[in-house]
Amino acid sequence: MICTHICSPLDPVSQNLEIRQATTKFEIDQLRSALNDEHYLKAGRPAGNTIWQGIYQTDSEDDFPVLCAVLCWSGAALRLKDRDDWIDWDPLTRGTRLPLVTQLRRFLVLESRRQPNLATRCMGLALRKLPEHFEEKYGYRPILAESFSDPQLHEGTIYKASNWTPLGFSKGFKRHKSEFYTDEQSPKKYWVYPLQKNSRQLLSSPSPLPEIFQKGTSEGVAGARSALSHNHLRSLSDAFHLIPDHRSPLSRRYAKIGMFGLIAHGLLVGSPNVKAIWKRSAALSQEQRKAIGLNVRNSGDRLIMPSYDALNNFVNEADPQALAKALNAWLAAHQDKLPKSLALDGKDLGHALGAIVTLCRHEDGRPVAMASYSGKKDDCELPVAQELLKQSGEFIENATITSDALHTQKKRII
Repeated sequence: MICTHICSPLDPVSQNLEIRQATTKFEIDQLRSALNDEHYLKAGRPAGNTIWQGIYQTDSEDDFPVLCAVLCWSGAALRLKDRDDWIDWDPLTRGTRLPLVTQLRRFLVLESRRQPNLATRCMGLALRKLPEHFEEKYGYRPILAESFSDPQLHEGTIYKASNWTPLGFSKGFKRHKSEFYTDEQSPKKYWVYPLQKNSRQLLSSPSPLPEIFQKGTSEGVAGARSALSHNHLRSLSDAFHLIPDHRSPLSRRYAKIGMFGLIAHGLLVGSPNVKAIWKRSAALSQEQRKAIGLNVRNSGDRLIMPSYDALNNFVNEADPQALAKALNAWLAAHQDKLPKSLALDGKDLGHALGAIVTLCRHEDGRPVAMASYSGKKDDCELPVAQELLKQSGEFIENATITSDALHTQKKRII
């Protein structure tokens, strides 16, 4: 399908412009050829949901439309600190709603058709039609457009004239097929353009989006922010009230129960190390952060996560035995019924917690019992796992337990 839009006759510069979405191979090849001939970056290879727009101009009523501008839109950058901070995205929301941001990869006004104000008129026309083109091709409308400009080549005047907003600069890295990224030391200026009203609120809100945007998200696919309810999160943090705070009085910015709660939550959702625990906890919503016991707020009155270093330092100094005892007590109190099958799995947490062996449910990976070990000869996974099973009679009765080949050794203590 070709989508055509004739500009208003009140516009003396662009009254003879029309925009078409290229959908056939012939049309796309024509636009690619123009970019390869005249754009300094060539056409490249767009990734993600891609829209090709061609803008055509007629000089008189008897003339055929002639290509005068090309725009190529594709998937947004995976991670951009300035953008993510501006939207107030946590990692999980960004992962589910990133397709609602589209990136202008290429914009070209053909040299033979250049005239004053034409580039601005073409950009404005393309932005107005972009949501409609996306809906026709992909069944949803994007919420935000982004793009980059190279300050070493131009000032980004076209973006300023078209009401784009500058948010900062990239870090100067360039994708390379062999080394993945290379440092080009040439940061690009980053711009955004809202395609919908209240774009930031739409992209960051925990509430479900209107139907017109739903197909552009993966919500419901990546899972909930937390498998635990708010009540469970509150009771989880409460389980650590009796553990003494090992930190000095000057290092207690974040509440003890909140820090222990983050660690326990990370372990419960299967995080294999402190880095994974920290990243997984960053996806917690404001209500979940409150329930788990976090207490530090930013200038916008939003609860913030401790840094990775703060969480890692807390874990390094914590008593793993006390943590395991409190967590096991909580698991026992909240274990509604014995699952039909369990898995025995060991995880190496590195210097922070040594290692831990977990007896967890096959259905959702939730642990029912845990024990820590150092990894030394007489304190390793096999004997600790066997001792854990020995002490878990109420959990393993009438259950099928699976484990890896390590646990097939003949040496047994039970």
